[in-house]
Amino acid sequence: MRCLSLTTALILTALPGLRGADAPASGPAVTITLGARHGHVTPARQGFTHTGGGNIDVAQPAPDTLVITMTGVAVAGGHPCKDSSASLNFELSQCFEIGFEKPEVKRAKITIEGRVIGLLRSHAKGGGSAAEGPGCATVSAGSVEVITLCVPSHAVGCGENLSINDHDGPSEAPIAAGKYTLHETFTVSATHPRSLLPCKAASSEFAPDPALDPLWISYWEPFHGAAKKDFGFQITIKVAPDTTGTGGAK
Repeated sequence: MRCLSLTTALILTALPGLRGADAPASGPAVTITLGARHGHVTPARQGFTHTGGGNIDVAQPAPDTLVITMTGVAVAGGHPCKDSSASLNFELSQCFEIGFEKPEVKRAKITIEGRVIGLLRSHAKGGGSAAEGPGCATVSAGSVEVITLCVPSHAVGCGENLSINDHDGPSEAPIAAGKYTLHETFTVSATHPRSLLPCKAASSEFAPDPALDPLWISYWEPFHGAAKKDFGFQITIKVAPDTTGTGGAK
């Protein structure tokens, strides 16, 4: 009897562990499922110019989170016969569906925030200008706009130089389960007037190395040694239960 009791006790002790192993892992109550995507980067170049990068990265680090990063470089120098201009124009349309994974969720909210990091250079001798933006993202359901966020645009000229690390948001709005579309745009550009004499180029650098060929900038450029791994325009979107107001998830 003593052996039987010991065996029974061992089995009963093991059962809770077995039940825990069989239990499904808890996931987010609201999720994003990606659908069709159309992403395009269009370069436009005239004269003595250079473009680099031109990437649109769509990542989903968690079922309730979406991160989109656009990176690129535009450079324009003095051409002896005509004005120079270079640009990269980004456009993304990403379809997705929001789902409520738990029955207690009745309402949800979407949160969006953005940041832009990069460098703008111009030179007093010979002119030239550089710009970035606007960088904007809009989530819509059909023709109805749900939420929009834009990061500031910037431009330099006449020898100005600018290091940019801007952030906007988070902004949030209520959202229901269903299908949506994210539309996002961004531009980097540089221009330079016609020049018969050699002169330094203007550049809009919003991409990690090696997007900008080092031949276009000198060792003595104003931002030598800058860390560039996070350069670009990035939007982060998250969804979660909305626990405010009547009928929210508890």
